Amino acid sequence: MPHATFAEGDRVSLHPLEEADLEFVTEGVNHPQVRGLVGQSVPTSLSRERRYFAEMNERTDAVQLLVTADDERVGVVELDPIDRETGVADLAVWIHPDRRRGGLAREAVALVVDYAFSELRLHKVTANAYAANDASRKLLDSLGFVEEGVGREDSFFDGAYHDTHYFGVLEREWTARETADEHE
Repeated sequence: MPHATFAEGDRVSLHPLEEADLEFVTEGVNHPQVRGLVGQSVPTSLSRERRYFAEMNERTDAVQLLVTADDERVGVVELDPIDRETGVADLAVWIHPDRRRGGLAREAVALVVDYAFSELRLHKVTANAYAANDASRKLLDSLGFVEEGVGREDSFFDGAYHDTHYFGVLEREWTARETADEHE
């Protein structure tokens, strides 16, 4: 199943997204426990995902990677957009609800942030998480992301307005965190 490996951790590996992955992606972003938390307010179809996939493959300002564990598709992690001029990229991740709570998102995010700083030579990685998404906010905090602000009631899903929490981590903060982890 998995194709070319882009990055590998202890439990997950990241792979360039391929046409064969699109049914999994379509099912994932439409899943009731995923769609609202990733800002997917309307249903998407396989044909729409194919168009999006084709557009993403032409872009040089985005990286979209399939997350696998135990040779199974479990989610997607991406940097989109990547602003080379400012050295800033926005991070997003989702893991299928059947595979959550095992630290897979944490490892996938760490791999892609390492890539952003070490290979893309970015200065900062940003991310956001809705107030209703405690797990994402805790994940970002545990990885050293700093909450930079809150957009009050600036998102609407599940029939209600929700606050959006904005996070960021600078390259020097990430490197210091990794150095501290190595010395523990």
